[in-house]
Amino acid sequence: MAFQSSNYFGGLDGLRAVSILLVILHHTAHWNSNLLSTLQHNGRYGVSFFFVISGFLICTLFLREQKKTGKIDLWKFYGRRAVRLLPLYYALLIVQAILIFGLHQYTPANQEMFRANLPSYLFYYSNWLPTSGQGPFFCAWSLAVEEQFYLTFGLLIVFATRKQVIIAALAALVLKICIYQLLGPIDTNSTVWRVVFSYEEAILIGVLTAFILNTQHGYESFAKLLRSPWVLTGVGAATVSWLLFQPNRPESSWWEQLLYVLMALVLAGIVIRPRTPVLGGKVLAYVGRISYGMYLFHMFVICCVEKIPGGSSPWLSFPLSVSLTVLAAALSYQYFEYPIMNKWKQRLSPLNQSSVPPARFPGTKEVNPVA
Repeated sequence: MAFQSSNYFGGLDGLRAVSILLVILHHTAHWNSNLLSTLQHNGRYGVSFFFVISGFLICTLFLREQKKTGKIDLWKFYGRRAVRLLPLYYALLIVQAILIFGLHQYTPANQEMFRANLPSYLFYYSNWLPTSGQGPFFCAWSLAVEEQFYLTFGLLIVFATRKQVIIAALAALVLKICIYQLLGPIDTNSTVWRVVFSYEEAILIGVLTAFILNTQHGYESFAKLLRSPWVLTGVGAATVSWLLFQPNRPESSWWEQLLYVLMALVLAGIVIRPRTPVLGGKVLAYVGRISYGMYLFHMFVICCVEKIPGGSSPWLSFPLSVSLTVLAAALSYQYFEYPIMNKWKQRLSPLNQSSVPPARFPGTKEVNPVA
């Protein structure tokens, strides 16, 4: 049968936890060890893992909604995404603006870059800028990619057939890979090409994985391959090995695509298996559920950690940054994000049920689910 389980969120939350830990590792003080240094450099692919998960999850939720209700309520989808993502994003953007314009933090060059990029942060197009990965609030580039995906994919899946959507995803994936292989990073000095190729292959691979798992033949084929714990362990080990031994791969290279496929296989294995050790545990599930807040908070925290004595040592920088980021995100989720989502959950839920479980500290009492 096609994938229908509704109890896979713990596993996906575990993958989100791994993703955000990789991102934090990438941005903290550098290690001298060759293996750890390579892993730290490749921590940037934690964002790619988020993209794979996002493409899979959003496509799956659309397909389920369409199957159950006969249609997709696009306005409610956009409303759920707005309630979940925008409040914290704009709150921290205001904090960043106060730090720069009011308290004159950061260097003059960074202050000027933030001032120049502020409209792109406000309207989610910073990934189109040549300075997208630089300066204060640079993390907005990946959130811009996500928002653009929600907008375009939502329209595509409502107004096109499934076959057309699949063909479009495959065509976009192959086109970008081939262009970058033949011509190199053509978007480096061209705004037009940066906009044209601003989508991420990892999201498309996540979308295609969702379409496969939502067919009977596709699900059964993946289940036959990945249900064995040894096979899933092998795929996971291959993914870890890639991150440990493959430094400095060019953008959109075939080696990158191999990593995204491995990520998609890990995700599919987690979805198919009813329980997954470690990734399905309460601690990582909790960290994954607050990972959005962690992503937005982590650079604020790292900047503060670097200012304390010993903060430039990776032995202190990484564990302390993770701990403080978890604390900040947990407080934000409990007292800011969750109340907003809880207020709107019934009005925006197309299926009249929770689609995301609550985030809570492991071992504490369950609270009402959120939309």
